[in-house]
Amino acid sequence: MKNQIVLLLLTLSYGCVDQAAKTETTRTIETPRSVGFLAGNDSISWVLGSDEAIEVWTKWVEYHNTQEIDKILALAADNIKINGPEGEYIEGKEALKGFLGGWFTSANPKFRQQWATAVTDPNGNGMQWIHNAYMVDMTTEEQQITERHFAAVGVKDNLIQKFWIYSGKLPSQ
Repeated sequence: MKNQIVLLLLTLSYGCVDQAAKTETTRTIETPRSVGFLAGNDSISWVLGSDEAIEVWTKWVEYHNTQEIDKILALAADNIKINGPEGEYIEGKEALKGFLGGWFTSANPKFRQQWATAVTDPNGNGMQWIHNAYMVDMTTEEQQITERHFAAVGVKDNLIQKFWIYSGKLPSQ
């Protein structure tokens, strides 16, 4: 009888250990919840993106505030494409470097972040899209200007690939 009790306890113990091992390896796979759409393409289902992509953009903006052009260029893809708020178009790192040098000298921009979020197309090419609102203070011709900007930024492989900036003038006080 004693041997049967010991055998029963061993069997139960093994069963519990085996079940615990199965539980640890079982994972629930959830379908990402759609958070938007792309007009004209019903196959695109936007879902929330990553904080890592937002961090790349946050560093980009910080390096603008400290005017560290080399660090900005290190976060830029070789064939980066930028559409600026005044109709500027910049393509490639060399063009970006030239633009930043002139802009930092003439306007001394300083950015104040407001909010950012990321989305991605799970059926796409891995590009994360950061949507970011911020204020930018600039000094031009001895005049202080503050603008509200919105950026749509494509980040892939931890590099800024492309972005569009939209601006709005603030009402005079």
